[in-house]
Amino acid sequence: MTSSRLHTLLLSGATVMALAPLPALAQAADSGLLEEIIVTATKMGDTRLQETPIAITAFTSDALERTGIKDVRDLAGSTPNLVVAQNGAFAQLYIRGIGSNNVFAGSDPSTTVHMDGVYLARPAAVFNNFLDVERIEVLRGPQGTLYGRNSVGGTINIISRLPDNQVRAKAQATIGNYDLFRGEAYISAPLIEDRLYGSVSLMGSKHDGYFKNVVASGNDRASEDTWGARAILRATPNEALDMVFRADYLADYGHFVGNQALLQPFRPVAGGPVDPVTEAIRGDWHKVALDSPSDTNRKIKGVSADITYTFSDMAVLKSLTAYRKSDLDYVNDTDATNLHRQETRQQEYQDQFSQELNLSGRIDRFKYVLGLYYFDEHIDTDSTVTAFNLNRVTNPAPTVDTKAWSGYGQGSFDVTDQFTLTAGIRYTDEKKDFDQYLNIYTLSTGAPLATYPRRYLNKGHYTAWTPKFGAEYKVTPDVMLYASATRGFKSGGFNFSSGNTAQGFAPETLWSYEAGFKTEFADRRIRLNGSAFTYDYKDLQVQSFLVPGVTDITNASDAKVDGVELELTTRPVTGLDIGGTLTYLNARYKNYPQAPIPGTSPAVTIDASGNYLNSSPKWAYTLYGQYSFDLGGGTAFVRGEYGWKDRQYFTVVNDAVQTMGSYDLLNASIGFAPDGGNWQVVLYGRNLSDTQYLVSTGSFTAVPAGTPGDPRTYGLRLTYTY
Repeated sequence: MTSSRLHTLLLSGATVMALAPLPALAQAADSGLLEEIIVTATKMGDTRLQETPIAITAFTSDALERTGIKDVRDLAGSTPNLVVAQNGAFAQLYIRGIGSNNVFAGSDPSTTVHMDGVYLARPAAVFNNFLDVERIEVLRGPQGTLYGRNSVGGTINIISRLPDNQVRAKAQATIGNYDLFRGEAYISAPLIEDRLYGSVSLMGSKHDGYFKNVVASGNDRASEDTWGARAILRATPNEALDMVFRADYLADYGHFVGNQALLQPFRPVAGGPVDPVTEAIRGDWHKVALDSPSDTNRKIKGVSADITYTFSDMAVLKSLTAYRKSDLDYVNDTDATNLHRQETRQQEYQDQFSQELNLSGRIDRFKYVLGLYYFDEHIDTDSTVTAFNLNRVTNPAPTVDTKAWSGYGQGSFDVTDQFTLTAGIRYTDEKKDFDQYLNIYTLSTGAPLATYPRRYLNKGHYTAWTPKFGAEYKVTPDVMLYASATRGFKSGGFNFSSGNTAQGFAPETLWSYEAGFKTEFADRRIRLNGSAFTYDYKDLQVQSFLVPGVTDITNASDAKVDGVELELTTRPVTGLDIGGTLTYLNARYKNYPQAPIPGTSPAVTIDASGNYLNSSPKWAYTLYGQYSFDLGGGTAFVRGEYGWKDRQYFTVVNDAVQTMGSYDLLNASIGFAPDGGNWQVVLYGRNLSDTQYLVSTGSFTAVPAGTPGDPRTYGLRLTYTY
């Protein structure tokens, strides 16, 4: 199906839905009550979202289906104070302004992702397609007690669906513009009733590049060629024992979005004329001018054993053992121009082993969890940044070994039926070995520059105590107030491209003070949750791109973050859902007198005190509405989503070039399912206004360059469920 025919089909479908008879709109098919959401964020068993004293946004499988969310990038449009940026194949996650553009070996993310309880250590392993997911929980704020490793900003928990005695099957096919075809299927069934169950999930997705390359020798960017599989085997030999074994695999051969020159003239020679090709597309972020092709080969796989034994309600023992591997090999034209000036090849091969044991339970008024955690990671990296115009190649190839262990405990005591106190603490001990090989050599001859190659071994040892104190008060069964003080910790590390043994950086720490409320009223037709927080952020790690192949990570002195979040979900009448979010965030460097300016080496510094942190819009809001109604022997729905973000900066300089002004995005979908049938058809559109916007920038190129967000996409999705 061509894009024009599909566009016509979308508009026709929207017109039919808009002209639906008004009497039919009054006959809603769904319940009048808001959906009850159960989460497992506290590691103390299932709890109602509205009774969990943490700022959480949760997405059920139905919600993921309605909104078309496919990976972590899509979560940002519906989650307060979540920003997802990108550097090539690497994810950069920010929650409440806390995140990191440190994506290379030697450093770790500040906001983390866990899949079925397993920490995904590398940013290159985060952009996984969601496959047979039951629920996603986005925890905002430092999770220093229960999710201790580097979860300073917060964490995203992805929970897959478990097989049981019920036979379930689903097949889904999606077609769309940019020649999109996506297929998904899963089947879940008992193998031995009440004892053994299994499920298998498969997916494949392809589409052409979103960004047209005007240079014939290059290729279009932001294409997809991904397939993945997951298998789960679950055994319950008796009522006390539950064993879950998982295996997953994902292969990605798409071309990641390239670097595009920002809105300023590019002159190949200082003071000379502007480059006509780059100038011709300046301001049009649907296009790139890149002379080298982009090749990507990314493979992610893992296995885990999740074993739970219930002695009684007072003692539940859980063991989670996991091994994961992430292999990345990609080549990218990183000069942001059509000239043959700079090309980067990034190879990163990582594997990790983790083991967690915890004991949880409830004894009368006291609920607790105690745990031990061990993590062992090995990373081999080989990166080459070729500056053709300088006849120079920079080749950092560090090996990083990390061993970390921690012990934690948290307990909640019901002082009365309404008032609960919580206290917890975690001790973390982490060691890193950084074995650096750095060579800078002449491209034409292969001869190394003076004093190169260099090799050295550096070691880091980081420890921290991260406590939590909290209180919650249930004013009524539907109104809860809570407050907490929590410390977060992220370990130190080493500069990926440093040739200096002294260039490591220290850990960063954060104290969070938060107060919030969770309410339901009007017979559970209105749900309003909110929180206010202030952060005292010390020694935050800031990465700057200086010149091709050279990055520098330093500890900014400190920062201050203040914010407010509101989330509203309503069902004023049966069938109609209306809601939204509103956030205020004031995230600034408090004292950063010597911030390095990107693009300078040796680094020139400025006083960045008072500047905004990266990717921290001051104001943002979202709105959505969905109406479900009876139509022609079935049930139909129409849904719209709108989001607006304030200005964001992408470097400590807060300059007028590497920034993104306020912008908005509009998504919509309409769908129909026949009564008693097993299938549903949905027409959807994302970024319908075709807004052009940036998600990140970089000064490691010949000119300041940006990574654009996705353009307008639309498609038709057909689902069959058994």
